Amino acid sequence: MAKHYTPEQAEKWGWEELVACILSPASYIFVSLGLALAILLIPVGWVYLAIGLISTLLMYFVIDPKLRAISDEYERNQAEFLKHVESVSKWEDVE
Repeated sequence: MAKHYTPEQAEKWGWEELVACILSPASYIFVSLGLALAILLIPVGWVYLAIGLISTLLMYFVIDPKLRAISDEYERNQAEFLKHVESVSKWEDVE
């Protein structure tokens, strides 16, 4: 799952987004139910809580490489833009 994506590859939807779309509500529901039931001392709450935490971690490991690729590209574009704005604001020649 730890694949390196280019920003162009990361923009395209694939199985990773489908898995994240399924695991996101599942993790929210299981963590919420598990926490509520664990607070009420109902043993199945701990099982739901564990399932919720596992699905959260799985979702993170599936979608994080794509998010990092997009974020790195955004940071590069932002740095270039800031250089451009700084050069324009200082009345320097723009290359």
